[in-house]
Amino acid sequence: MLNVLTIVTRWARFVHAGIKNAGRQPLRRPIHRSRGKIFTKLVILKIVPEVIVIFRLLKRIFKKIRPERDGEKSETPPRDVPSNIAECEKAMKETFGDSADVVLLQIETVREKAMLVFIDGLVNKDLIQRDIINPLKDHSFDGNVTIALRTQFKEIPDLNAVAPEIVNGNAALFYEGSRKAFVSDLKGWAKRGVETPLAESVIRGPKEGFTEDLRTNSALIRRKIRNPKLIFESLTLGRQTQTHLEIVYVEGIVNRDVLEELRRRLSSIDIDAILESGFIEHYIEDNIYSPIPGIGMTQKPDIAAARILDGRVAVLCDGTPHALTIPELFVENLQTSEDIYNRLIFANFTRLLRILGLFIAVMLPGLAVAFITFNQEMLPTVFLIKLISSTEGTPLSSAIEAFLLILMFELLKEAGTRLPMAVGSAITIVGSLIIGEAAVGAGIVSAPMVIIIALTAVCSFIIPNLNEFIIISRLFFLLLGSTLGLIGIGAGIALLISYLVSTKSFGIPILASFSAQDIRDSIFRVPYKYKKFRPTAIAKDNVRRQP
Repeated sequence: MLNVLTIVTRWARFVHAGIKNAGRQPLRRPIHRSRGKIFTKLVILKIVPEVIVIFRLLKRIFKKIRPERDGEKSETPPRDVPSNIAECEKAMKETFGDSADVVLLQIETVREKAMLVFIDGLVNKDLIQRDIINPLKDHSFDGNVTIALRTQFKEIPDLNAVAPEIVNGNAALFYEGSRKAFVSDLKGWAKRGVETPLAESVIRGPKEGFTEDLRTNSALIRRKIRNPKLIFESLTLGRQTQTHLEIVYVEGIVNRDVLEELRRRLSSIDIDAILESGFIEHYIEDNIYSPIPGIGMTQKPDIAAARILDGRVAVLCDGTPHALTIPELFVENLQTSEDIYNRLIFANFTRLLRILGLFIAVMLPGLAVAFITFNQEMLPTVFLIKLISSTEGTPLSSAIEAFLLILMFELLKEAGTRLPMAVGSAITIVGSLIIGEAAVGAGIVSAPMVIIIALTAVCSFIIPNLNEFIIISRLFFLLLGSTLGLIGIGAGIALLISYLVSTKSFGIPILASFSAQDIRDSIFRVPYKYKKFRPTAIAKDNVRRQP
């Protein structure tokens, strides 16, 4: 603290002296300029470093005096399970309060009293009745709980460890005279069945998709990869939600550097709630401001299994059907699972269509504005005459027309997404037709610009995984094309390529698929029998797929 006061005092004296000297009006301007330069240099050399030191010292001070937050993890001393049922009941009521869904069921046995604690809606009551209650009430019960129970259980002597088991859907049994709780896994909550994911529908290939249940999702992956080396590492995040996660990889194939970095980033997450895998993505991605996260997302087990077999790591989160795959290369956004299942020529044709669609979705509005505004000589004469005649009566420039139409399209798309499916599709189609036709008929926008933006919108749906990247890049090139013409478009392409080349995900460049070793299967798909190696930028061990 003394260091901070010393620096602040010295800084205040220096600023006061500098302002006092700078406020004087000397007769000779060269001297005034020299004093101004000296004062500026002193500010840069003295004040700026000391401000940095002050901020660092304050950060340390506030870090030391930061109070412990509610619910923050702390070392709780173990607490023995009471041997008296009344004390156990009192302890459970203190833990759960007056929650209506917590059931404290008193059981009268032929020997001693027992109490069963569970959460209504998270357990299977039929299994509880069959495997716990009926054996305890049987006349042959001799007081030995470990023999009577007809289900797997674990004995927990720490009372503080019982509550987390109960909130996870387990049932805890307390028995008079025993200083242990018998916890059984009898989960039985309602869950959605395995269905086809709407966002990743395919014509050929598996139709099943992940659900909100973590164990169901891990089983779907296990069915795809029947290998004892397939590892599911379990961890829990969220101080309040206690959300279960699983890190999935194949031992011997996984990139160990990526795996260790992922473990480090996950272990550094300290937050109240993890409600969806998007929370995790925001914490572990390299650059939160990048339109390309470098982290893949899928709802299909076959895609997740294929990426795991490439040496990647998958993250499953309880409560969401979206699985994360790490890392993701840029070219994978232009590929689908059907590229592998379909025949070679058709798969390569669809890949070229996606690349063309990406180019149109990003570049077409900017190119159109650049040609209309600055580079008309590059257009054919007949086409140029038609274009000029259609834009003569419009009051807005081509750049503003394009921006307004893009804005209108994004509004209609958002409205169609939030409304129910039947209503949303009707609103999007009818709204686009009516508003577009009315705008052209009123002479507000030109018909060619409506066609250009409509084509751009259609192409953006071809690559849904790059929606954020497409929107930002489209506006960026529209700005460059409307201010600098084709020169600005060329400069923008150079900047975009430089940005993509420098972007990494967990230490792996997102354009690594264009290296000399992996470029054969980047733009075009090679016959699978010739695809003998895994992506060398990702897999470091066991690189060969087939002899």
